[in-house]
Amino acid sequence: MLLTSQSNTLLRLSTSALSLSGEGELHRQLYQGIRQLVLAGSWPRGALLPSERQLAQDLHISRSTVQQGLQQLCAEGYIEAQQGRGYQIVAKLPEHFFTAAATVAQPQPSLPFNSYGLRNKQGKAQGALQPGTTDSRLFPWRTWQQLLQQHSGRPVLHGMADALGYLPLRQTLVQYLRQYRQLHCSEQHILITAGAQQALYIAARLVAQPQQQVLMESPGYPRLQQALQLAGLQINYLPAAGAQGVDISALPGTPDCQALFVTPSHQYPCGGIMPLNQRLALLQWAQQQRCWLVEDDYDSEFQYLHQPVASLQGLAEGKGVIFVGSFSKTLFPALRLGYLVAEPQLIASAAALQQALHGDVPLLMQATLADFIHEGHFARHLRKMRQHYQQQKNLAVTLLQQHLPCCRILATQAGLHLTVLLPELEDDLALANRLQQQNFKVQPYSRYCFLNEPERGLVIGIADADDACLLKLITLIKLLLAKLN
Repeated sequence: MLLTSQSNTLLRLSTSALSLSGEGELHRQLYQGIRQLVLAGSWPRGALLPSERQLAQDLHISRSTVQQGLQQLCAEGYIEAQQGRGYQIVAKLPEHFFTAAATVAQPQPSLPFNSYGLRNKQGKAQGALQPGTTDSRLFPWRTWQQLLQQHSGRPVLHGMADALGYLPLRQTLVQYLRQYRQLHCSEQHILITAGAQQALYIAARLVAQPQQQVLMESPGYPRLQQALQLAGLQINYLPAAGAQGVDISALPGTPDCQALFVTPSHQYPCGGIMPLNQRLALLQWAQQQRCWLVEDDYDSEFQYLHQPVASLQGLAEGKGVIFVGSFSKTLFPALRLGYLVAEPQLIASAAALQQALHGDVPLLMQATLADFIHEGHFARHLRKMRQHYQQQKNLAVTLLQQHLPCCRILATQAGLHLTVLLPELEDDLALANRLQQQNFKVQPYSRYCFLNEPERGLVIGIADADDACLLKLITLIKLLLAKLN
């Protein structure tokens, strides 16, 4: 490094130690070169930089390029302008805590953070026979795209949304929910959410304070458990593997429980369907215990033997029941639109929670969905898919019974999945992991069990099932069972 003395004892640096890397824009190369020399201590604090003209001449770059680089260094606090002298390196650098080898990683103690004990997604995001997915090949994409295009140029859909969501969608939902689910509601009872998972979390925060007790089903929905954990609630579990879902006789008789989260229309994942007399008994219990019911109606549209039984919310005339619905099973999962139905004063608090968590739900998809329902495309799609999924489920049951006669099959009367229990299987997680290596995204039954239920098996999606796919899965299961046992 060469320094030129100044009459006032300040040193002016030379450019001999400065070079450009040859990567990126020239003014960025100059910025990075000077910054590295300053951080490494090669150019000392308090020294004057070479003049703009000298830098431009020695580095063969334009003076405007030099000015750009120096202005960035000045803005970030490495140098400061001196009247009549150019730029001087500051006495205290922004990275004063760095050593000369500023870019070399140094071991640092880990900072504490809270993981909340939540389980992340495992393995590939997608695969064959995955629970929770739909058969997107049969979705009317052309109709959807036309509706989407009609709305895409509307300025009103590119701004801020109503706190409860797009009004025409809520008005259309009112007609649908009254007709098909016998709900007691108006547009002021509905909050549009970014999927049912968000609605469940909002419901959890509404019905209980941290450390208070709530109930959920076991076997049950793992993501519901995560939502309750994230809300800081104490979770107790009710057995729900029977043909009628939640065991009403196991309901507690104390007022300590703040809410029960339940899937009465099609228990997940065991498939129990709660009959009317059990629903009325559940409502009576909740009223006596002053306990909220949160009704997760995730796939009631796909009942194959009869029309869905009246919702708990409708039977209660909207009192004491929060209803959660989703379009992930009826349309496609990536749509990420759901809804929460409750009394207006509760909906106002739910909307405030949503704004704090997420802000507005995008309007464009809401407007497209509103027209999709209003123009009858939704009802036609449901009729077609109900028949298609019933055929898929019947095919899967037949092949499983034929080739795995030892298995016990649950959830055969409704929905988009089957639960297959395999006697003598001890490690269904290992089985599922081996199957996922072959691109089958089936889930281990034990993942849904919170009361240490002894049975083991698989939860299998049927939306994309066909003969070849199912036979390949069954062949792999038989082969892996022989190895694991």
